[in-house]
Amino acid sequence: MNLSEKVKAVLDSNASAYKIEQLTGVNSSIILRLRNHSRSINNLSLGTAEKLERYFDYRLAHLLKKNDNDPKLSYFRHRLTNLLQELYEAQETEDRKDQIVDDNRAMTAVIEQLFDDILDDAAEIRKLQKIYDRLAKQDPKLTF
Repeated sequence: MNLSEKVKAVLDSNASAYKIEQLTGVNSSIILRLRNHSRSINNLSLGTAEKLERYFDYRLAHLLKKNDNDPKLSYFRHRLTNLLQELYEAQETEDRKDQIVDDNRAMTAVIEQLFDDILDDAAEIRKLQKIYDRLAKQDPKLTF
């Protein structure tokens, strides 16, 4: 894989922007803008791209080899990751208001834990997809 492909793999990964920031030093807002396509990978500095490449090499390369290639599961995981990321961003915005409530900080930590534990576990994703599929059969508006 070349540098650009590795950076894209990091952006497409299940890791939260916060976790990537903690492990690479790349600001989470940059990760979020790249994921939302409001910033282009082509405009990254070489230093930032190299930090993300190192993250790929040390944290993601082995996970990609173990993943099964079920496209439906991959799509479901990607959608779930995006929705959780939006929830996390909303919670982060809420936490930054003048009055920070302890419950908000706790909720942010819970969302972060979802990224770290569940989304990296293929068996858990399959369980969640089965729940989604069962509910989608009941309500056709939910299907993707």
